[in-house]
Amino acid sequence: MRIVATLMLLFGLTLWGKMIDAVAVVVDGEPITTYEILNAAQKLGITKKAALDLLIRQKLEEEQIKKLGIRVSESEVEKAIEEIARSKGMNLYDFEQALEKQGIDWEGYKKAIKKQLLRKKLYAKIARTQTKMPNETEMKAYYDSHPEEFTIAKQVEVTKYISPSKEVLARVAENPMAPQDPMVLTKGKELIDLSKVNPQFASLLARTPEHTFTPILPLGDRYLLLYIDKKIGVEKIPFEEAKNYILNKLANKSGTKNVKEYFDKLKAAADIKVLRLP
Repeated sequence: MRIVATLMLLFGLTLWGKMIDAVAVVVDGEPITTYEILNAAQKLGITKKAALDLLIRQKLEEEQIKKLGIRVSESEVEKAIEEIARSKGMNLYDFEQALEKQGIDWEGYKKAIKKQLLRKKLYAKIARTQTKMPNETEMKAYYDSHPEEFTIAKQVEVTKYISPSKEVLARVAENPMAPQDPMVLTKGKELIDLSKVNPQFASLLARTPEHTFTPILPLGDRYLLLYIDKKIGVEKIPFEEAKNYILNKLANKSGTKNVKEYFDKLKAAADIKVLRLP
């Protein structure tokens, strides 16, 4: 009797294991298992339905990456990881050691970064091919309805923060009144003449409203954060000079929407077979 019970238990466990790792959904011939759905739901803290939707989207993305011949080189992966390490105030070796201490496999991490870069290139390509460029009327309407974006000062008074850590500067931007972190190497006032600096940098300072922070900027092996205290000698930028900026901004906004619509259409047209759901 005990042997029969043991055999029944073993059979039950085997059957349960097969059910857990069974194919749940097939997307254009590519399988998604019940285990993948349950694992994604648990790791991301989302419902099983949301996990399935995410996995279907990933399969469609992988299919498009192959179809469009999108590639990412090892040097691109290394450059991206070096940037992440630098943002945390570490060199590549120290960053690898820190990941290993957290139980993160280095090769697995590199593969994950490669997937992110492939997805980024895919989205950029879709946005470029699907986006309709705004016409003159649309650009002029944007110019007239966003006057704050098209004023430029001759000089800008700033408070600058410099640190080897991007995360430290992010905390400064969130709460500038908090006690200063020792990793903030420099903090001081400066009056910047916009006619004497890089045009892109001048444009960034001009677009950033008074009493707000700029994005965090790379500065060699460190990072720079600026707080705009005051703008001096403010003038309006003519529409003709602002057209390229408006064109890029509207195209980028439209591109994000078009990527979503692109994958909604792909999903609707895909051959999706639901065999079982966990």
